[in-house]
Amino acid sequence: MKKIYLALLLLLILPVKALAQQVPDKVFKLDKLSQQDILPQGWKISPGDNPQWAQPGFDDHKWANCDSLLEQIILDSKSDHFWLRLHLLVDSSLKTTDFAFIIYQNVASVIYVDGKPVKSYGSIVEPVKMYDPLGYPIPVKLSAGSHVVAVQLVASKFLLKYRDIGSLYLTFSLEINAKTNAENNHAIVSAIDRQFSDHNLLLIGMFFILTITHLASYLYYRKQKAHLYYAIITFILLFATLTNFTVTGQHSPVVIFWLSLIAFLGFIGFVFLPLTIYELFDYRGRLVIKIILSFSVICVSFIWINTTYAYYLLFYVTPLVNALECLRIGIWALKAKKSGAVFIIAGSFLFLSLLVLSNLIPGDWGELLFMFSQISLPVGMTVFLAIRTAITYRSLELKFVEVQELLHQNTKYQAEKQELLAGQNEKLELLVTKRTAELSQSLSELKAAQNQLVQSAKMASLGELTAGIAHEIQNPLNFVNNFSEVNTELIDEMQEEIDKGDFEEVKAIANDIKENQQKINQHGKRADFIVKGMLQHSRTSTGEKQLTNINTLADEFLKLSYHGLRAKDKTFNTELVTNFDDELPVVNVVQQDIGRVLLNLFNNAFYAVSQKQKKAGNDYKPEVSVTTSAENGQVIIKVKDNGIGIPDGIKEKIMQPFFTTKPTGEGTGLGLSLTYDMVVKGHGGKIEVNTKEGAFTEFVISLPLG
Repeated sequence: MKKIYLALLLLLILPVKALAQQVPDKVFKLDKLSQQDILPQGWKISPGDNPQWAQPGFDDHKWANCDSLLEQIILDSKSDHFWLRLHLLVDSSLKTTDFAFIIYQNVASVIYVDGKPVKSYGSIVEPVKMYDPLGYPIPVKLSAGSHVVAVQLVASKFLLKYRDIGSLYLTFSLEINAKTNAENNHAIVSAIDRQFSDHNLLLIGMFFILTITHLASYLYYRKQKAHLYYAIITFILLFATLTNFTVTGQHSPVVIFWLSLIAFLGFIGFVFLPLTIYELFDYRGRLVIKIILSFSVICVSFIWINTTYAYYLLFYVTPLVNALECLRIGIWALKAKKSGAVFIIAGSFLFLSLLVLSNLIPGDWGELLFMFSQISLPVGMTVFLAIRTAITYRSLELKFVEVQELLHQNTKYQAEKQELLAGQNEKLELLVTKRTAELSQSLSELKAAQNQLVQSAKMASLGELTAGIAHEIQNPLNFVNNFSEVNTELIDEMQEEIDKGDFEEVKAIANDIKENQQKINQHGKRADFIVKGMLQHSRTSTGEKQLTNINTLADEFLKLSYHGLRAKDKTFNTELVTNFDDELPVVNVVQQDIGRVLLNLFNNAFYAVSQKQKKAGNDYKPEVSVTTSAENGQVIIKVKDNGIGIPDGIKEKIMQPFFTTKPTGEGTGLGLSLTYDMVVKGHGGKIEVNTKEGAFTEFVISLPLG
């Protein structure tokens, strides 16, 4: 009988003991809900891959707790496959509630409730695909009582280790709420994301226009490296903003990571911001920028050491250090009285202030201040460049006034030249008849007269030059004025389209502005070169040599000489042929003197073909050619015409002072003499003439490269 009671007692005790083994050691009780999503506690984790672990009856009391250690447990494990389990007790007061799970993750996962799969994200089989649902609510049915939520996941240790770079902070997070509350919360977050995307879209449009505009400016005129550096900065901001705009719509943690990493590394390029300021103010110191660049590279190396430190160093400290350097250079430029320094100081100070405030003020206001901090320096730089362009236009107007004044003075010089030449010719005729006893006195007077004639010859060449300039400079100035007015109207239209939000039309208008700006730049440079050439020709040579592009110099003076003759004789026409060596090295010469040499040779060539045209008739095709080359350490310039040529009997005399083949009153006989002195005595060069009477004349000038 005792044995029967003992057996019955065992039968009663054993099930109770077995049941006790099934009771979990940690259960999350869900007994009330609020508007906020609930993050349950009590998760357990185990590495491996066993489908039986999804079943509610599985004993998981030996599994590790992972509420705050999930990432570290995954990193320390040798496996990439894991299971999470949560024991959930739903209170009877919530039995009629429709629930929803809210999940954030950077893994591939399958969600189970009481052993049944309810949702999968990505792919946990090869090839594994990570997926983040970004908190989109999924409805689940949870009756009152006990439930087991199991998660089968595959994690990437690489993404987990460097998650701070791509802002992948949540390896896996599951929150619970009522379905309606979860959907309302997600709608609020989506609205904030859309607002953030709208802000990014505005920044993208602005940075795109700035990048294209300054890149085009650099490609058109590559000596202005400030435009290239500034285009790089705006492109970095464009890519970083575009990455933020793209990431908000991405669900692949891998794509998010690599896009964020590229944008992250791009912040090294912020060193181009001080480089831009260096170029604008012609600042030659490079020590500080080298230190900043070295610091940025060190920040990048922290990615493999401590991603959190690397993130803050490169994302915040690097731009801050570069902005401080811009502020320092701005203050230096202000002390040096550089134009526009105040705009750089203001932009740098505003950037620093807004960046600090954006980190101190939380929420939407902080985001707004951060957006303004990103555009403060570009706006300051744009204002500076706009003012510099306006100053350039003003300079062109002043130079045009100077040209008009020179033309007025030249009219007076022409009249004085004619009177002076007439008087000097009369004196020379009287001097020839003087007796031998007066030779000494006559010789000194002749030297004085020669000096006056040299100056008069220079004034004569200046008159011919300015006549050509008056013809050449009118067209570029008209283009500058017309396109400036058109650009003003286009900017007004672009502001209206920006207000309307029609960015396609904004891009079209921006392209028109860019094209007009290129034309303004082209014709402004043309007018500037003409004015500089005029001023250089009119000044007395200082004898200072400078590196000169002979091709450019010869081309300009060929056109000016031709238009000068055309200004006096509208019926004159001739073919201009240029054979320039594209690889011709620059040569160290006195630019004004060589300009006068070329102008004199071109004037003689046009005179020769003009005289032949009067005799030969319509069958004659006048032609003047210029050829440049480099041979044996010499730059060779050949000026050839198919005019009247030079008779052999006087060929040896043409370089002598006062010897001329032109009729009385048309030549002084000093042009080729001065040309010879400037080439041979002034530059250590050589001048030769090849000619055939009635066929051609060719002058060959050799200038040493050294």
